[in-house]
Amino acid sequence: MIHLAVETSTDLLSMALLEDGRVLGEVRIRATKGASEILVQALDLLLVSRKVLPASIGMVSCSRGPGSYTSLRVGFMFCQGFSEATGADLLTLCPFEVLAREWKGSPGTLLLAVLNARQGQVTAALMEDGCAVDPVFSPLPENPADLVRRLPGSSIRIVGPGRSLIESWRVDHPEWIWKEGEDVPPLAGSQGTLAWERRNLCRDEVGLVYGRAPV
Repeated sequence: MIHLAVETSTDLLSMALLEDGRVLGEVRIRATKGASEILVQALDLLLVSRKVLPASIGMVSCSRGPGSYTSLRVGFMFCQGFSEATGADLLTLCPFEVLAREWKGSPGTLLLAVLNARQGQVTAALMEDGCAVDPVFSPLPENPADLVRRLPGSSIRIVGPGRSLIESWRVDHPEWIWKEGEDVPPLAGSQGTLAWERRNLCRDEVGLVYGRAPV
């Protein structure tokens, strides 16, 4: 099955075409002024370069948030419209789950996925084996100091584009696992692979989690 994955939870927009979970091609664009004008161009580029017809796409997935309010909304509406026009199944995934997939560690390793929530705040989720381990870690934006204060004292791998906002606390937390290059945003290729693996499981509710109220 050909599958279109769209990731717009951060300002790095990415779109990928996959076949049976294997990435055929991916486009990444820094969307400093929103995603609305970029999505159609990115889709055209992928379809032409991979010689794929829109009608052959059987599934489409996108981020449900939390993340950038405008980009999430535009990305979801784009995918919803594509799904309705082509009959492709629509799935939504959380960017924290995608980050956990991208930086999958050894079983039992705690992983903190952090996104930049703007206005000096972060959203984060503490994950283990790809699943959230503590419901207290909600998608609501919070001050970095409050997040650091609530973290357990055990070894934690810190990933995601928002981790720069807690970097000043590294010196006080030698138990943190902080590797170079693991601040990359969630990407469409990883999201699409995860969506493909979950296609026959109980589908998540299709909707958006903005984190911050629209302004």
